[in-house]
Amino acid sequence: MLRAQEVLTVASGYAHAVRPLVGAVPDAANLLVSTWGDGAEIHRWDIASGESVWRCDAELPGCNDAVLFSLPDGRHILAVATEDGVERWNAVTGEPLDGPDSASAGWTVWGLAAGTLPDGRSALVGAGNNGTVQRWDAVSGEPLGAPLRGHGTPVMAVGLVHLSPAETVIVSGDDSGFLRRWNAVSGDPIGDPVAGHASRVGIITPLPVIGARKLFASSAVDEICRWDTATGEQVGGPLTTGTDVFALATACPGGTPLLLAAGADGQVVAWNANTGEPTGITLRGVSVAALDQPDGTALVVTGTSQGEIVVWSLSEWAGDFDDVATNVDASDTGC
Repeated sequence: MLRAQEVLTVASGYAHAVRPLVGAVPDAANLLVSTWGDGAEIHRWDIASGESVWRCDAELPGCNDAVLFSLPDGRHILAVATEDGVERWNAVTGEPLDGPDSASAGWTVWGLAAGTLPDGRSALVGAGNNGTVQRWDAVSGEPLGAPLRGHGTPVMAVGLVHLSPAETVIVSGDDSGFLRRWNAVSGDPIGDPVAGHASRVGIITPLPVIGARKLFASSAVDEICRWDTATGEQVGGPLTTGTDVFALATACPGGTPLLLAAGADGQVVAWNANTGEPTGITLRGVSVAALDQPDGTALVVTGTSQGEIVVWSLSEWAGDFDDVATNVDASDTGC
């Protein structure tokens, strides 16, 4: 069985929903950051106490997406996609950093992804309203080659999937519902465009490793699809949510690969990422982030429409049902 137990509720002080991000910091407390789109509010919280650590008071041109990632020098970076390029901060201290190259300024970035390339460089990938996918060196902010062109409409979402130690794939989705795959180092397209959804692709996220298969999930309106990164083929049928999907996250508590989705109905639900079967987990929130822990548990952080940030612990459970928020079977594992 799995249990989801509430361990902390942060009253953000905002009268609107905020989006949480959570990241690991070696030998320190995990990072908890929240953002909000329209007002571009950015706030770091102490994940143990819920106290404020720092906040950004600068006026930003929106917050379309945000990622937390680590650099080889040990710094932890928060990058935010805005209506005028990408902005960055030291996520631990709140110190503003130079954004990626100035060529990104002046055009809207809808989605972001970050990761390490096979050659060891840290990369930041952006989904551009101008129909391109942009790659930057996450340390210097310099572009990694020319923008990737091929989408006929604005690119709304991007993801990075590690197929092998020698191959990392960028997956991008556009306003017309098409998905494209690219070699993350060379920028060469992989295969043909895939007609992913009947409406725009809103979110792309890698799924936990399942055997030798490297999958990713994409969302549009009220459905989520799983895809094989190597072949571009859909895996199983669409997962129907019945409501607009606002955020996706993945976790692997106790070895169970989970795909979590936060929707407009104020609920976060989860499926087994391997089988597509619903787990029965339901948490409150319109946004979600997750982080696997060394002890086999997972932190899931949700943001409610009332401005609360709720931290949950997902773990295996073999005891009574007292004080357990949600219990589900965990027999099908695969992380």
